[in-house]
Amino acid sequence: MAVLALIAVSLVIPSGCGFKDIDKRFFVVSVGIDKPRDPNKKFKVELKLAIPSGQERFGSNKYIIVSVESNTLTEAVRLAKSKVDKELDFGHAKAIVFGNDLFDEGTTLPEVMDWIARRRDIQMISWMGIGKPDALGVLSSNPQSERLPSNMLFMIFGQTGTETAYIVSEYLFDFYRRMNERGLDPILPIIETRDKDQLSVNTMTVFNKERRVLDLQPRETLILNNFYQGLSKTEILVKSGDIDLVLSAAKVKSNFTITGADSDKPVIHTITNVTASIEESKTPVSLDDLPKYEKAAEQLIEQRVAALFKKLQKAGVDPVGFGLRYRATHRVGQKEWDRWTAVYPNIEFETKSECENIGNGDCG
Repeated sequence: MAVLALIAVSLVIPSGCGFKDIDKRFFVVSVGIDKPRDPNKKFKVELKLAIPSGQERFGSNKYIIVSVESNTLTEAVRLAKSKVDKELDFGHAKAIVFGNDLFDEGTTLPEVMDWIARRRDIQMISWMGIGKPDALGVLSSNPQSERLPSNMLFMIFGQTGTETAYIVSEYLFDFYRRMNERGLDPILPIIETRDKDQLSVNTMTVFNKERRVLDLQPRETLILNNFYQGLSKTEILVKSGDIDLVLSAAKVKSNFTITGADSDKPVIHTITNVTASIEESKTPVSLDDLPKYEKAAEQLIEQRVAALFKKLQKAGVDPVGFGLRYRATHRVGQKEWDRWTAVYPNIEFETKSECENIGNGDCG
């Protein structure tokens, strides 16, 4: 009887105080982390809170942004709660944006990511990015085409709307993996605010395991993205001698192999296969000259790929995963890994490109 009475009481008493009705919640749709103005603080956290609308339509992206400066991210969120009348719910936080100046001095990547990775209600499929000039500007953008707060970011990185190889889409789970995986360094897209209604994403930044190391230009971003996401739908500017044209690539496939990995001078061989057609030309195009155009395009691609990899090598970063491939094909202990990191700065790159089936567009 005592047991039955205990069960009956447990059914009457609420199981906990953690549950809140939906009308008592603020849904955080994106999180910004900037460098604070107060020199005695370490972080400035911005939370973009969606305001529910009775009807979903263009321009109905109502929201508020709560900003707090603190020495820890945990404390910042607790202080943010004191500025609103509802419980903060991070279950819909699908974008996390770091300020462009956040990692300039003092602040390291691991101490920021520790809170993000541990927070159980932040989705590991959240999009990551760098906000330029700051994260607040990205979160404050108010495109008239948005129907939901931060929906422009979600569509850009999900490529459910626009599709371009200039946009690097980085998930939280992959970014965290890159932080902890030997032989693969973290990358993030750079989100620039042109004005209050427009965002631009066509560059990226590369980290080592601790700090931001190198920013890539749009053309370099495009090349690296072909190795990372394998995206096509890109253009290739070919200018050599009397050739001045633009190729539209319908298919781009990039891969690499490592030879002599156990020697003092390993060689990384890259191959880029391109299927394209001529989209624009400043000079008359002749079908008889298509092999010449293919050759010029191949040489240009090989030069650009080699230049990019040498730039990454000089900066001491490996976002493509050459070191990861080495680990996957060898039994690598600490001694072998130390040897690889020692030879990586002197590795040679042999780049090859095959440009096939170049058509001349719709012109006769």
